[in-house]
Amino acid sequence: MSEMLRNHVAKRIHITDDEWKDFFAMFTPHKLKKREFLTRPGEVNDATAYIVSGCLRTFYTDGRGHEHTMQIGFEDWWAGDLLGFITGAPAHYSVEALEDTQLLLLNRADQDAFYSKHLKFEKYFRILLQSAYVASQMRMISTMSKSAEERYIDLVQKYPHMELRVAQHHIASYLGITPEALSRIKRSIIEKTRSERAKG
Repeated sequence: MSEMLRNHVAKRIHITDDEWKDFFAMFTPHKLKKREFLTRPGEVNDATAYIVSGCLRTFYTDGRGHEHTMQIGFEDWWAGDLLGFITGAPAHYSVEALEDTQLLLLNRADQDAFYSKHLKFEKYFRILLQSAYVASQMRMISTMSKSAEERYIDLVQKYPHMELRVAQHHIASYLGITPEALSRIKRSIIEKTRSERAKG
């Protein structure tokens, strides 16, 4: 558990054994059963989660009751309602376990106090925020410039294990399409593959 997180940190900043001990001491282990929620809209979200094992889905429910999946996170990912964590405002998103999930939770107040002793960790979290921002921008560009089929292909190439662990309607929600549209896309890809093999 601790080594996975330490490796995650060490890829981004250099840390000593003492710094690591101080950092890891802030975390609280937390477990969620499948379909349990870490956060629901309206709740005050004062912690962010590092995923040790399992899978979390972060989603927004609109006024018509439609769910829009913002993130699907696996092992060695940070997840949660980032907006609420940063601002201290009530959560806008739901964070649900898609599998039995083991987490390490970091409280915002502890994080802020920790910076006064170990300033370099502010760089670590800044790198995480920058990466999250870049990923959100790239996803926005992809949504505007690529077809749903192209986005699906990109997704399964980048995360080939996703379809084995995440329900199709959640994947469709993440892509911004209906489950029926996703089924049509998958059938089309299969037919194209068969046609190309037949020609070859």
